Amino acid sequence: MRSCLPLAVLALLLLAACGDEPAKPVANGNGNGPAVGAVAPGGSGFDEALRAELATSLSKARTFLLAQQEENGGVTDRAVEDMRANVSFTAMAVPALVAATPALAVSEDAAIRKALTFLVGMQREDGAIVDDPKWTNYCTSAAVAALASARIGEFRQAQSKAMAYLTGSQITDEKNEGSFGGFPYKDDQTADGSNAFIAASALESAGLEADSPVRKRMAKFAAGLQNRSESNVFEVVVTSGEGDERTVVPANDGGAFYRRGESKAGMIKRSDGTWELKSYGSMTYAVLKLMLFAGVGPEDARVKALVGWIANHWTVERNPGFEQAEDPESAGQQGYFYYLYTVARALDAYERASGEPLVVRDADGRKHDWRAEIARALLSRQAADGSWRNPVDRWMEGMQTLATCFAMQTFGVLIGRLD
Repeated sequence: MRSCLPLAVLALLLLAACGDEPAKPVANGNGNGPAVGAVAPGGSGFDEALRAELATSLSKARTFLLAQQEENGGVTDRAVEDMRANVSFTAMAVPALVAATPALAVSEDAAIRKALTFLVGMQREDGAIVDDPKWTNYCTSAAVAALASARIGEFRQAQSKAMAYLTGSQITDEKNEGSFGGFPYKDDQTADGSNAFIAASALESAGLEADSPVRKRMAKFAAGLQNRSESNVFEVVVTSGEGDERTVVPANDGGAFYRRGESKAGMIKRSDGTWELKSYGSMTYAVLKLMLFAGVGPEDARVKALVGWIANHWTVERNPGFEQAEDPESAGQQGYFYYLYTVARALDAYERASGEPLVVRDADGRKHDWRAEIARALLSRQAADGSWRNPVDRWMEGMQTLATCFAMQTFGVLIGRLD
């Protein structure tokens, strides 16, 4: 499918939009109202040259993504043989297209409307939007985010129905220690930080009430993923990949891991024979977002510990936390585009919660313009056809469609186009 606007016209419109979006409401630390003062619109610190590069980049990426859309509105990855359009890629593509479309044109954009129609056509009677039951919650979360990003009235009922399913899938059994307050891939599984992050981001975009019990329960789940012994105490026995049983306890560096007993960055044996989970970048930013979503403010000690880990590991070149892997260079590129997406989502949420622009300081005290650094890192990796792809093909980022959607959505957060 071709863009409904000439490329040159679209680039000019996007250039005008990058940094000129209206300021959005900023919540205070507990999420209950406007803060004193307001955060500048996303991307307002970008200089003219960088804004022009972003506009051109988004135009090229949009052209690539439209070429992955089928006539039924669904999105696929044409480089993958025999792959058909599916809910997950289509749901990821909609906010990416919204990020690359002038705000006033979104509701009439043919590609966005066709994609949303495809998603709504996959909605089950119970409200879930899914075509593979293994990923029920993940797909439904992505679909809610897609519907919320477009804000088209005729799809509002489907969004509300999907949102009701999603909130109802939160684990609320307090006996389910470690998963209480989180979200699983599907109903009979344990919760994890990635599913919780995408669900929280979707519900936030869809306007979940600030006093919702869903948010309150999330605070406990998020705290349970943090390596901070003052607020997270547990001991769990797991079977390692080598087949031995290990007693796992939290570390105390302030960062975060995937779920109780598991970190994608591995674990370290302590002198007392127990094992502690390694913190890593994408999950630390995800947990920061979860804390803020739950109404935990920037002055809370748990949030300060997360920010401390971020300062000590600041980078936009890799997903930090894998430095001790067998092949650290390759390991650090795992989930790279997802990592930058979590960075943008979490730090944008932090600014909204604090009511002040955030300047990141690294372990040496150097200041970093996090929006500009993320933008330039992504720009440097874009292919000539407008796409992105991770050569370290873990978590499906070797697929151009998925990596491109993550990059475009990250741009959308940076320029204030996506909530």
